[in-house]
Amino acid sequence: MELTTQQLNESIYDATNALLFEEDYLHIKNAIDQLHVLFSGATGVKAGNITDEDIYLPNGKAVSTIKAAHCLKELERTRRFIRGINQAIEHLSDTIQGRTLNILYAGCGPYATLLTPLTPRFTSAQINFILLDINSDSLAAARGLYEQLGLSEYVIDYVCTDATTYRFPHNVQTDMVISETMLNALRKEPQVAIMNNLIPQMRKDAIFIPEQIIVEAVLTRWKEEYNSFTIKDYQPKRINLGEVYCASREFKLPHPVVIQVPASETHNRLDLFTEITVFGREVLTTYNCSLTLPLAICKLENQKKDMAITFEYVMSDKPRFAYKY
Repeated sequence: MELTTQQLNESIYDATNALLFEEDYLHIKNAIDQLHVLFSGATGVKAGNITDEDIYLPNGKAVSTIKAAHCLKELERTRRFIRGINQAIEHLSDTIQGRTLNILYAGCGPYATLLTPLTPRFTSAQINFILLDINSDSLAAARGLYEQLGLSEYVIDYVCTDATTYRFPHNVQTDMVISETMLNALRKEPQVAIMNNLIPQMRKDAIFIPEQIIVEAVLTRWKEEYNSFTIKDYQPKRINLGEVYCASREFKLPHPVVIQVPASETHNRLDLFTEITVFGREVLTTYNCSLTLPLAICKLENQKKDMAITFEYVMSDKPRFAYKY
């Protein structure tokens, strides 16, 4: 039996409440599955076998429509972003009163995953969206989703363009920008280039999501990491070497950083760790999702003395932290 628009939105509301307030992962998984069934049914885009192509840009790749749909299925990633964005909207609602909040979602994908679940919680008089994606198939799917769900009144515009060059419209006050266009250690995808373009255009009281991205250099040992997966509450012993980069609302492009690496007889793998603060206390830490998996840089075999490694961020079609020692 086909659901009415009201029933669809009630189903989204129930699933969103589970993401916002439940701690039981079975309930959270069921909520994610429920959203996927609704969104894929409305758009025809299913997070199944990836048969489409990424789009390669001067500042990094934009993922394919099906890959973008898959992002919904990462439980901790989705729920932390949904919780953080919900809190950010509530914060702005308390500080900016008397008008509609305008949110730019750069890289919205086919489901506008990080905003659509929140539509039953806020009216279109409270929040409006500009949905932006360089992938025309993804943007068309998002438009179709909003039309089928009866949510078109939330959307100011659908924009098919590169977020690294997009300019804010003069007739819209932008209160929040969301861009989750990254992989672990800020490689391959254009998150840094997008922040470099969009954040300078934002008003001082506007919020960028995620609030902060930290990349750190860490010496690890396989046995310690393995124990953290197999032994309950085990805290792996690591050697933290320092911050390689921090991206935040006070945005600055990465500059070369020299990291001092002590000689170690036990820890022989140099990794980059990523921590993402969505908003407030909503933080994604190591192993929470694909965005925070440690990125192995190199093995330091038979290291008898301290050494220095220089990290430099490469802004190119394949953005990444390059290193030399």
